[in-house]
Amino acid sequence: MLGRNWGKVGATLGLALALGGAVGVVSAKGGAKHPAPKAQPVEAAEGRWSDGTTAAKEVAAGRPLVVRLFVPLCSNDQIDCGSGPAGRAGDLKTNLYWGAAFGVRHFFDRKGSGWERLSVSTSVPGELERVAYRRLVSGGPWEREGSVEEIVVASAIHGDRIDEAVKSFWTAASAGARVTFDDDGKPRDERVSVVGYAGHDRLMDGLELPSEPSSLSSTALPSFVLACYSDSYFGPALRRVGASPLVTTKALMAPEAYTTDAILVALGDNAPRAEVRRRAVAAYAKWQRIEVRTASSMFQ
Repeated sequence: MLGRNWGKVGATLGLALALGGAVGVVSAKGGAKHPAPKAQPVEAAEGRWSDGTTAAKEVAAGRPLVVRLFVPLCSNDQIDCGSGPAGRAGDLKTNLYWGAAFGVRHFFDRKGSGWERLSVSTSVPGELERVAYRRLVSGGPWEREGSVEEIVVASAIHGDRIDEAVKSFWTAASAGARVTFDDDGKPRDERVSVVGYAGHDRLMDGLELPSEPSSLSSTALPSFVLACYSDSYFGPALRRVGASPLVTTKALMAPEAYTTDAILVALGDNAPRAEVRRRAVAAYAKWQRIEVRTASSMFQ
């Protein structure tokens, strides 16, 4: 399938970059070249990923860990999604990033996923579908007795509205956010702890992020971006506003749900930042059937 083909291309380019090569980026449609900006160095981090974050305090005080995920559906008008159905930008059932085997909805709904689906909504303006999932994790890593509720609220956004998906992600990452969803038929409104994006890197096509705050934002959220070369395109801006990126990429890659799932599980376990990345790498290597060393060269 396309995701695996892209993964192998990305693995090759990622390894080349790791060895010191310079690779230009070409958008899949239109042929416009946008060379990737030089990746910024990342400071080493120790301890658990949540150290120093608002999430750590809130979860310790009894609040849930809430992850907001934006998924613009794959569009054959933007990239080669592998087949007609996989690239139908508004088709929830067949789209590569949502209803296909490794799409978010299909992957998290599968038997034995470890996630309980709380609700599905098709009435949120600007979204094709909003799905909420939950799993219970140990409170130990959060300095709390009992269990912690980890909630993931994922939004499928029409591929034609990908620019809006990017801007929604950026707004949440740079300024914080709340999210609404149903739980057993009852509405809930929760503060977002972490925000993620999984889809095509629209910044490679020339889209620019909205203006950044003039200084670090006290409400910025930890983030992750699963998209081609996301560390070069998203990373610098996220770091400048304090939306510390937990996982980004350094090559072409397939932003499929197995990597997202690995990151989410690591976040719920309150693993160290290096471990969050390691689990993302391990999942990508497993499902793409490539060496861990090669996969590691693709992630920041």
